[in-house]
Amino acid sequence: MFRKNDQHRQQRMFTVVDQLSKSAKHKLDTSWAPVFYQEYFCRLDESVFSVLYSTKKSRPNTPINLLVAFETLKSGFSISDEKLYNHFLFDLQFRYALGLHDFDEGHFELRTIYNFRAALAAYEAEHGVNLIRLASEQITDEQLKQFQMRTGLQRMDSTMVQSNIRKMSRLQLLVEIIHRFHRMLSENEKKKHEELFHSYIKQDSLHYCYKLERDEVAGRVENLGCDLAKMLEIFHGRYGAEKGYLDAKQVFREHFCIKESVSIKDKKELNGRCLQSPDDAEATFRTKSRESSRGYVANITETCDSKNELQLITTVSVAPNVTDDQELLVGDVENLSDRMELETLLSDAGYTGAVAADAVTKHNVELKVSGIKGRKKKYANTLGLEDFRLSTDESGEVKEIVCPQGFSGEVRPTKTEHRFTAGFDGSDCEVCPMKEDCPAKRLKKRNLFVLHFTTSDVRVAQQRMQVAECGRKVLNKRASVESTVRSVIHPFGGHLCKMPVRGRHRITNMTILSAMMVNVHRITRYLNPPEPIEPINRDLATI
Repeated sequence: MFRKNDQHRQQRMFTVVDQLSKSAKHKLDTSWAPVFYQEYFCRLDESVFSVLYSTKKSRPNTPINLLVAFETLKSGFSISDEKLYNHFLFDLQFRYALGLHDFDEGHFELRTIYNFRAALAAYEAEHGVNLIRLASEQITDEQLKQFQMRTGLQRMDSTMVQSNIRKMSRLQLLVEIIHRFHRMLSENEKKKHEELFHSYIKQDSLHYCYKLERDEVAGRVENLGCDLAKMLEIFHGRYGAEKGYLDAKQVFREHFCIKESVSIKDKKELNGRCLQSPDDAEATFRTKSRESSRGYVANITETCDSKNELQLITTVSVAPNVTDDQELLVGDVENLSDRMELETLLSDAGYTGAVAADAVTKHNVELKVSGIKGRKKKYANTLGLEDFRLSTDESGEVKEIVCPQGFSGEVRPTKTEHRFTAGFDGSDCEVCPMKEDCPAKRLKKRNLFVLHFTTSDVRVAQQRMQVAECGRKVLNKRASVESTVRSVIHPFGGHLCKMPVRGRHRITNMTILSAMMVNVHRITRYLNPPEPIEPINRDLATI
């Protein structure tokens, strides 16, 4: 049965905190702990989690704000459950952050946390709703309102985070899959098909691969594919819906093909969405800037209005790392537009494209980028569409186009959707000094120079003009978000960090809660600015 926890709001008359010395009490009051309590713990809406509990009269739940705060501290400091539980039991600063001023109150067993995590995961799997994200956004919205922050201007960036899975070769992955397949069988089935499995299960997958010579690997993989095909055929009827069977079926489909016989797919045919580990089915593989990562990508957005005395992270989303930045932007812009006033978004070149353009247009948000992805002009002196002056209507269609020499062209749509032509008078173009560098070409039968372009070309041209006009300003304003991203993933190791958990649900929660701790630390520095250091008087004689 769900019950809110309000006991922390009425403290005892005498507590352990009152026994601290004056200097120790001052240090505690100016630390992150009271800010965490006031700006996070007290703002948490526990009713969001009431759906996890029975409506019948029964034993009350362990206080939700304690459990969520426990998870937040774990993510923010990246410490193990056992170590954090010891802090909860014996560390006065941690207990003070949870509204506990004595050591004999608020007790719960560590297994309660495990049950809470399982309930959160089960609810999201069934309903597609992440309760941690809902609760965190509600807290952030209240913090933004409390500190009267302007949210019209924000900046966005993404980073890759790795799942806590092993890096496995193709052969090791296949052998590990067979190990998992074998474990789900009954004892009678294991004995009956011992010959089929024996060569793979007599040692673990790592040692199986370790003892092979390089030229033996291809042959072993091919034999393994044949055996795996037999296993799938034999046990389809009884285990077709089991995870072990489904994982085996997936890797067989990804790594082998059947024509006249089972054959191995070339490595070039594999993509980043192939199963990386049976322990994390959603983790994907991506190489970026010659660095490989197995896991997910986190997208982080924060306020950046210069009139704000404080900047806070407003939203965090996590997706498989093969997800394009544009797709991340779509979901986060919709989320932010529903929650607050968002007018301008600053990003890098990764967020440019038709998908991102449609998303920001839909929500009346201006996207300013620090660069454009894609090929640059082949020659520096060649004109592009961005060198022309374009006049568009509300739908984005070009109504008038003027060349760099000031000659206007007649714009007409073609038979193909989203494609247009602009015709320029040949008498003007023939004497133009930029004739050779112009993309408009003369027709064979008419004295007319024609420029072909699409709506996508217009969008890119407008972005190039925006970058040329204020690209450096946007770059300077956006650059600070990279340090914000670094602060969120720093507890887990920084660049290309490996999270201590696996699975999209757990990694999403840890990333969101780590961002919430970053906000707590920022508010702490804002409320308790460091005292200025007095300059040393160098004129005084030294002793």
